[in-house]
Amino acid sequence: RAFAARLAAATPPPSSVGGLALLVCNAGLNSASVSQAPEAQLTEDGVDVLYQSNYLSHFLLTLLLLPLLRAAHGRVVSVTSVIHRSASPSQLELIRRVREPYIGFYGLSKLAQICAGSELHRRFGGEGGVAFHSVNPGGVASDIWREYPAWQRWLFPLFFASTEAAAKSVVQACVCEEGRPPAAPVYWNGYFGASRLRAFEYWSPLAARSTSVPSAPSDAACDDAVVAQVWNSSIEALRAGGVNVSEDGTIAA
Repeated sequence: RAFAARLAAATPPPSSVGGLALLVCNAGLNSASVSQAPEAQLTEDGVDVLYQSNYLSHFLLTLLLLPLLRAAHGRVVSVTSVIHRSASPSQLELIRRVREPYIGFYGLSKLAQICAGSELHRRFGGEGGVAFHSVNPGGVASDIWREYPAWQRWLFPLFFASTEAAAKSVVQACVCEEGRPPAAPVYWNGYFGASRLRAFEYWSPLAARSTSVPSAPSDAACDDAVVAQVWNSSIEALRAGGVNVSEDGTIAA
């Protein structure tokens, strides 16, 4: 919230130069990156640390910056993951609860990104609106593996895309002509063959780099009922954290 306020108050204000053309939502926490101790699972807002870091904070930031994004007919690109396919929407009931034994929400946070993009498009996209897309760079030899054993961290660069190649996939989603509003949400992948074989969403011999591959996300991500469930859960979680937000996503000053 503080960041959005500083951006809106910048000199010159973004609104005076056409608004905000691009917002990239990316965070890299997995279950190995966070404490699984009961007393450390939730943020001060009462939401799971991983879920709030990877998704809910970006959802809030997007809503806060919507006026600037709409002024520029901009686009929002969420960096998601093939692991969204393993998530169950029923886990949404647990995002504000301590779990014993611990259940990680990496996949759920990535599913939520895609679902929220679909609902944001329905509400704020279309002609004259904002475009909302997601990109799965695939397996990347990045710092997200920092808490894994050293021998695994040594192997990852041998098989996964480099951070440079993954970044090119994300940049492609940010600048490609087919992603301009009023384009409907697209799920891009960073490896060739991802549209034909699901395993290639995580790894293939060839990184797509600057020609990302569009494909279909999970059935859950395409389910209108799940999309609505994610939206309602997100609004409820923001309100529980003290954000004055309406059902339609409008945030009061």
